[in-house]
Amino acid sequence: MLMHQSRLAPLHVVGAVLAIAAASLIADIAAAKERDAASTVVNYSDLDLASSTDTARLYARLKYASQKVCNSYDSRELRTRDRYVACFDQALNNAVAEVNDAKLSSLHAAEPRIRLARKSS
Repeated sequence: MLMHQSRLAPLHVVGAVLAIAAASLIADIAAAKERDAASTVVNYSDLDLASSTDTARLYARLKYASQKVCNSYDSRELRTRDRYVACFDQALNNAVAEVNDAKLSSLHAAEPRIRLARKSS
């Protein structure tokens, strides 16, 4: 019995190494996807940001663009949904910062954020 177990020991080690390699590959793919982040251009040359109405229009465009850019993460699976929310928040925050308009920044800061409660472990 011991001889049989000792012959299988290398197979268990190889199996563990393959499992670790697969997990590493999955993590590398996810990291590559984040590095190659999608982007889009939002044109607002038709808007006058001195107008509150046009500022709200721009904010709506930025939110829509953020949704589209992060669409690959949109899912009912909770883990993927968390990635979508993080992607959306980061995309919208970056877009608002890039426009660098006080009214737009105030509108963004006042926007309510809805978060899902996590089950405590």
